[in-house]
Amino acid sequence: MKKKDYSKRDYNKKIYLTGDKKDLRKSFPKWTMIAWALIDFAIGVGLIWYAINHIENILIYYLLFICGLFCFMMCYVHLSYLWGGNIWRSSK
Repeated sequence: MKKKDYSKRDYNKKIYLTGDKKDLRKSFPKWTMIAWALIDFAIGVGLIWYAINHIENILIYYLLFICGLFCFMMCYVHLSYLWGGNIWRSSK
């Protein structure tokens, strides 16, 4: 995709409810981000629950716990798309 083919939408000024067919950068539908956030949350809860209840080895316990926390962080990143977090803004 060349620069002239990019969308002219300004994502810093307005929140769009639909994706832009010309430009895939920062143009995911809102429901997609909610779905990803729910998936991340479920995986994070599952990893932490499994680490607490079933793991005896301390190294694997901490590894699963940190991975669960990372999933929670990704859940926040996907939800921040809804209110236009700094992660999703253009670099200008």
